[in-house]
Amino acid sequence: MTGSAPLLSIRGLTVEFRLRSGLFSRLIGGADVVRAVDGIDLDLAAGATLAVVGESGSGKTTTGRVVTLQERPTAGSVRFEGTEVATLAGSAAKRYRRAVQMIFQNPYEALDPRLTVGASVAEPLDIHAMGSAAERRERAEAMLAAVELRPAAAFADRHPADLSGGQLQRVAIARALVMEPRLVVADEPVSMLDVSVRSGVMNLMLDLQQRLGVTYLYITHDLAVARHMSSRIAVMYLGAIVEEGPTDALIRRAGHPYTRLLVAAVPEHRAGARRARIRLPGDAQSVKAIPDGCRFHPRCPMAAEICTREAPPKVALGPDRWAACHFAGEVTEGGIRHGPA
Repeated sequence: MTGSAPLLSIRGLTVEFRLRSGLFSRLIGGADVVRAVDGIDLDLAAGATLAVVGESGSGKTTTGRVVTLQERPTAGSVRFEGTEVATLAGSAAKRYRRAVQMIFQNPYEALDPRLTVGASVAEPLDIHAMGSAAERRERAEAMLAAVELRPAAAFADRHPADLSGGQLQRVAIARALVMEPRLVVADEPVSMLDVSVRSGVMNLMLDLQQRLGVTYLYITHDLAVARHMSSRIAVMYLGAIVEEGPTDALIRRAGHPYTRLLVAAVPEHRAGARRARIRLPGDAQSVKAIPDGCRFHPRCPMAAEICTREAPPKVALGPDRWAACHFAGEVTEGGIRHGPA
């Protein structure tokens, strides 16, 4: 990434979880430790959106949870505005959480059903003792209006059970933004919404970004959503980033077979298009048994003998672009070639 220093900089981030031991675990064997995130690097510029894309189990949500201090890293560095945050505690961690908020995937679980909408949005202000009760109520109503829940005063007095899924996610967005954070981690914020309301919520987030200058780390399994929301994409597979680059360039000429397959799996909605939706070959591997060599080789249509024994290097594909594949240049130029080299 070029230009000024990034707002968020991650280096060598590794997150391991120890499995519970038991008779069944000892009988079947396997690793005692799962490496959910495996030494990743990421930079995110202020005011931009970086989408982290991958299937379930890729490590993208764990990465977001580390950035928001819900998990602690096993190794590596997470720096926000130049300050290491992975070891923050006490009042310093509280100040950091004021600047970095999260929008969760499930709005039904993210909001306390006993609280009114207004109380839920104002709760972060209460926790951080910001303003008087009347000022917190006023600020919460202003944020509800900003997410297009009007009349805001009427919505503020309702309970989550009275709202639709799309309205609840707008409340969750208002709650995340009410303290004017610098960075918001959005974890699949539209995946549980009806298709008919997804675009409205995504466009609202983009509009709020323009108005408020907020930065998004956007986590998704959906490459079409990532394309709509982000200026840059990092593709994760089994805990590692396998490709990264500017959104349009990465989608037009992906350099990793996994990214190519993700692009091909997105239905084409353009008028007259005939491209059919395809499925990725095989099932996603488990982080409990990461293969040697290239971690994608058991599912890769281009896999060769070298892929089974040597981890691929990062191959530069252009300005701020790279892919970790032995055949990255070939993939970029000619697409996926089936069969071994």
